[in-house]
Amino acid sequence: CTEMNDSLLDRIVYARPNELRSVWRLILFGLAVFAAGNIVVPLVGMVVPIALMPWLRPTLQCGGVLCATNWLTHSVESGGWRIVWLDRAAWRKRPLLIGALAGVAAIGIPTLILIAFGGLSFVSQPMREVGRTLLMSFAVLAPAALTEELLTRGYPFAVLESAWGWPMAAALTSFVFGMLHIQNPGTSALAISNVMAAGVFLASVRLVTGSLAAAWAAHFAWNWTMSAGFHTAVSGLPFGTPGYALVDTGPDWLTGGSWGPEGGVLAAIGMIGTFAGLSWATNRHRRAEISFAASLLGSSNAGALPERQEHDV
Repeated sequence: CTEMNDSLLDRIVYARPNELRSVWRLILFGLAVFAAGNIVVPLVGMVVPIALMPWLRPTLQCGGVLCATNWLTHSVESGGWRIVWLDRAAWRKRPLLIGALAGVAAIGIPTLILIAFGGLSFVSQPMREVGRTLLMSFAVLAPAALTEELLTRGYPFAVLESAWGWPMAAALTSFVFGMLHIQNPGTSALAISNVMAAGVFLASVRLVTGSLAAAWAAHFAWNWTMSAGFHTAVSGLPFGTPGYALVDTGPDWLTGGSWGPEGGVLAAIGMIGTFAGLSWATNRHRRAEISFAASLLGSSNAGALPERQEHDV
């Protein structure tokens, strides 16, 4: 009877020997994130001056999620940071640059189009606290973007991908990504739909580049372009507008209204176009490497090796 119970328990808990089922791994991740965010971060906050907390809270929260991810990937799993595509290779210049450019293009081009056709207009504002505004937006947006990537396209994505494949992982994590923003100011059905679409876009960056760091770079570059570049709201959250502000002068379904340009239809088109370009460029790079490998093989059979072209990968 004990052996039967043990066998039943093993089947419930383990997918195979020493490998927890996906649901238990996700629950462990959720508990670790909860503990870090609701126990460790408040304790650290008790010894930090109150005036510094707006600057430090996003970094503390990000640190908590990083610790939770580190525990899962190094203790529960055996692959380390490679599991979530945050190993050393993920931080190379090329994927980071690709991610950053994709993030800027996906929201920057639609915003410039809206400005050109009068959907958005610049309004003069007092020139004050420029440095503080830029530093504050960086201190908030950079760790917040990494936190959201870790919570959705990090360990949970890796678990779901191993269980059901990347399409289901992208769909489920993008839905969660949208729900994380549902209480932001100015929320609408279109805005949340666009956030979910952005989740798919960022998952695509992760998959195409093989780097979660690249997805973080795209996420941060997207937000920084809106806040520091155009001085507009980021997912409904306003930042400082020293010198000028970008205001909505067109229909909300097109411009995003108070949510910011990312809440409009044109932002979704921008994401689709950017991903298409990213896929084409990446596939072109891979085709070039395959062609080089073929020529290398052919030349080696002939007894001569071609000069190798260096790629920053």
